[in-house]
Amino acid sequence: MTEISLIYQVLVFLITFLGGWLAFWVYFFNPKEKMNQWFFLMTIFLLLWAIFAYFGASSQVSISIILYRLNWGVIPLAALATYFFVVYFPKEEKRYPFLEKIIIIVTLFFCFISFFTDLIIKDVNSKEWGNEVVFGKLGDTFSIVSAILLIILLGQLLKKYFKLSRADKIKVEYFLIGGFLCFLFNLIFNIIFPIIFKTIQYQHLGDFSAIFILVFTAYAIVKQELFGIKVIITSIFIGLIAILLSVDTLVFTDNLILQLFKGLAVFIFLYLGLALIKSVKREIEQRKEIEKLSSAKSEFIAIASHQLRTPLTAVKGYISMILEGSYGKIPEKAKTPMEKVYQQNEKLVKLVNDLLSLSRIESGKLQLELGMASMEDLISSIVGIFDVQAKDKNLYLKFEKPKEIIPLIMMDVDKTRQVISNIINNCLKYTEKGGVDIKLKIVNGKLQIEISDTGLGMEEKELGKLFQSFSRGEAGARMDAGGAGLGLHIAKKFIEMQKGNIWAKSAGKGKGSQFYIELPINNHNNHK
Repeated sequence: MTEISLIYQVLVFLITFLGGWLAFWVYFFNPKEKMNQWFFLMTIFLLLWAIFAYFGASSQVSISIILYRLNWGVIPLAALATYFFVVYFPKEEKRYPFLEKIIIIVTLFFCFISFFTDLIIKDVNSKEWGNEVVFGKLGDTFSIVSAILLIILLGQLLKKYFKLSRADKIKVEYFLIGGFLCFLFNLIFNIIFPIIFKTIQYQHLGDFSAIFILVFTAYAIVKQELFGIKVIITSIFIGLIAILLSVDTLVFTDNLILQLFKGLAVFIFLYLGLALIKSVKREIEQRKEIEKLSSAKSEFIAIASHQLRTPLTAVKGYISMILEGSYGKIPEKAKTPMEKVYQQNEKLVKLVNDLLSLSRIESGKLQLELGMASMEDLISSIVGIFDVQAKDKNLYLKFEKPKEIIPLIMMDVDKTRQVISNIINNCLKYTEKGGVDIKLKIVNGKLQIEISDTGLGMEEKELGKLFQSFSRGEAGARMDAGGAGLGLHIAKKFIEMQKGNIWAKSAGKGKGSQFYIELPINNHNNHK
């Protein structure tokens, strides 16, 4: 029993030191980032959970009750910090203010009753190995609520996961691997072992396993390039199996000949395991080479776009001057072809600009130019520009101004203008009868723009690909064969760069389409 106690003392010291170092490492890596702030709090609460559990089991009974109540009271705080960490990890997505308020109220309530009442921890029993808790009337309720919070947290994370880029998905996978290892250790030492051995003296090994979440997550936050999750999983399982085989060989096998055979088997297993890890790493490196080629492609597109833009701008200028009669009156027969040349040149200019924007986005060189501005004024100015286009097609273009006061928000005006203009232009282009309605309102604490038309509409499969690069709806491809399908993809990137969201809906063919743009009202707090 003394040896186990010594092991626990060493482990609690090492985990406290390592966890504290991780907390400050991540926090000072970027102190202004909310994700890092919540990781710091999550780490502190998880460490307190393990520390209070350890000293609660080894202290005098009168002190043990207090420590165990602190131990269980910290759990809701750790859950709350973990929830908000997941909200911002690896980047902030759609928020649920009502759900967040419920979680805050519930966790603080259980924290309070655990600290100051006997409803969670009623008493402790002194055992040969240490102190064991006696649960109160709400002990089971506490466990059920904790399980519900865990399910909500995982649901939020998985819902976000499928919308993330590959690099951000790897970060989430690191967090999930750490969480899985923590869950596995708690399952073994806090549930299976107590059932088999009729004691919870090994519970600390489950408590200490929180360090897995902290290590994997801290590494995912701070490191820019991560090993693929395949490498991590493969290494973990090979290591665990090798340890189990070695323990079986050295501890549970008495026959020397059998030990030699098992030792040889362990050696062969490790050799093959390392070969497997190397092959997985090789696959990761090949993927990185492909990414480098993709980067080179983006750089080539950027250079080509720069080179093309200058002559195209010159062509535009000269044609415009010819049409205006700057070089003398042109024949009527030449006027229509020249106008078509001008229109086609405009399409080429737009394509070059889109390609240039796309290459800058992919290379991370595109920067936001943020400033406080009025969305209502911006939409009004855009509607004024497109009013002539709408009237030429006998369509209406209405902007329903909000009844409530819309605050100024921090945004990149030029990029937001490009996004809204692109959507309105598409709606007018693919609408034959009726028109386009624009609404501005506040929804769930965010600014939402709804642009709806009475046009051709889209099927579900078209909606799924609408914001992908070089992807176009069937109607768009049919009515405007010259388009490249980059506008909405770039629009999505511009909005996401501003911590916003953009999506589309349609009831089907011939039933019109609705586009939604959401931007946070206080998004100036989210930028470094």
